[in-house]
Amino acid sequence: MSKNSASSRTALVTGADGGLGLEIARQLATQHAHVILHARTAVLGEQAVRTLVAGGAQAGRLSVVVADFADLGQVGAMARRVAADNRKVDLLVNNAAVFGAQTRTLTGDEHEVTFQVNYLAPYLLTRLLWPTLTAVPGSRVVNVSSALHRGGRLHWGDVDSAKRYSAVAAYAQSKLALNLFTKAVAVRGGADLIAASVHPGILATGMVRNYSRELGRPVSEGATAVLHLAGASVEDGGYYEGMAASTPNLLMNDPSSVDRLWKLSARLVGLAA
Repeated sequence: MSKNSASSRTALVTGADGGLGLEIARQLATQHAHVILHARTAVLGEQAVRTLVAGGAQAGRLSVVVADFADLGQVGAMARRVAADNRKVDLLVNNAAVFGAQTRTLTGDEHEVTFQVNYLAPYLLTRLLWPTLTAVPGSRVVNVSSALHRGGRLHWGDVDSAKRYSAVAAYAQSKLALNLFTKAVAVRGGADLIAASVHPGILATGMVRNYSRELGRPVSEGATAVLHLAGASVEDGGYYEGMAASTPNLLMNDPSSVDRLWKLSARLVGLAA
């Protein structure tokens, strides 16, 4: 992020009540940024703030916003509050994610929960915060993705997996969609809004432990990789694994698919394309 010092940065980190998101918030706090922590509940948000303050963060530079990403109405309300409370947000880290249940589950918005939490919610949040994000040219959106997106497919007529569902396929599709959205933000944001997506590695988080036998690398390493994209010179719309540019699913380089997903997503969340 280029022109702004870390101490003048205002960052919103989703899923900041634990795991990778909390560590990203901690590292930003050590740089004296104003950090807006998104939490699923107020209790979790308060616990996260206490943890950060106990570690040396300045309480006055931390704030909490609450939304369950399985409820798009809550996402909209959260975006409105962030915009009302902040003249600018020059870093948005879309980190909140779930790895789907073994059986298909729908949200109250009638979307498959993995697709909504991992993709539709960050799409909606980013769109609603667009004026706030572009208030400072060169602001950044960093989307936390996964190498699993390479094996993903976008089922255009069935993004909610009604016909066929598996937890891994739903997760891979959601991260592929997030990567295409990264490209769309880069195209539509121009110089005002820089976007990149990153696979931070297999980390020692609760979500990883729930579906993998791998112990995972320290969460601090993943957070460092994410924040590298928040400040370094990066390929706008690029996909990274750790700090290195990497080759994504080829669909990410198809402008027609990028545009098609943008328009589909807008319709699904009730926004103009």
